[in-house]
Amino acid sequence: MHGRQGGRGQGGPGGGPRGAGRRGPRPRRIQRFLEPVVLLALHSAPAHGYGLLEELRALGLEDYPADISAIYRALNSLEEAGMLTSRQESAESGGPPRRVYALTPQGDEYLRAWAEDLRETARLLNRYIAAYDAHRQSHAADEPSPGQPGGQE
Repeated sequence: MHGRQGGRGQGGPGGGPRGAGRRGPRPRRIQRFLEPVVLLALHSAPAHGYGLLEELRALGLEDYPADISAIYRALNSLEEAGMLTSRQESAESGGPPRRVYALTPQGDEYLRAWAEDLRETARLLNRYIAAYDAHRQSHAADEPSPGQPGGQE
């Protein structure tokens, strides 16, 4: 259902070719991850695109690389797939009418499938991180310390 995409370059977080942002490493992009985020945001109440951008922040995803055009592309794709419906909202605020999106039962099921898939991905990633940490710890004695030949000063 999802995978990794490299964005502009390949590599890992930090100083690798992916680089680090001004505030440190940015999270890796999970292909199509905006779909479950949009579905989750719409699970509680219908909303328009800019409202969903605010919802990303409320969900703690302010550092996830998404802009309003990506949100509208995801909304259009999900609506075409039957996961969402939309309606034109009357212009009570004095501005132009807005398109408001709502979750369908099919979208709710798709959201559940994403959650299960992400749980499995998190489980695998946690196992990898634990194995990496154990490996680093077991080899810590092999690494030269500062002041020893090969160590950093």
